[in-house]
Amino acid sequence: FFQMILTVFLSNNEQILTEVPVTPETTCRDVVEFCKEPGEGSCHLAEVWRGNERPIPFDHMMYDHLQKWGPRREEVKFFLRHEESPAESNEQ
Repeated sequence: FFQMILTVFLSNNEQILTEVPVTPETTCRDVVEFCKEPGEGSCHLAEVWRGNERPIPFDHMMYDHLQKWGPRREEVKFFLRHEESPAESNEQ
């Protein structure tokens, strides 16, 4: 049973965070649902690496995604953004 812990920052100042267990079946949507407040509206997960922020698609498999970063994983930060994902709103 493979599991990783994904640290997700819930605010910009990086003081509030939550640790999300990630398995090979975990999607980005699962992570967002785990992190957001009950009843909170649209949120998305963003990854920030070297000053570049990128929204992660809801259907993305997070375990594979983290594996792909390899040793650089330490440099990547994940943030819960309390707004609709730019990527998701473009698709509708």
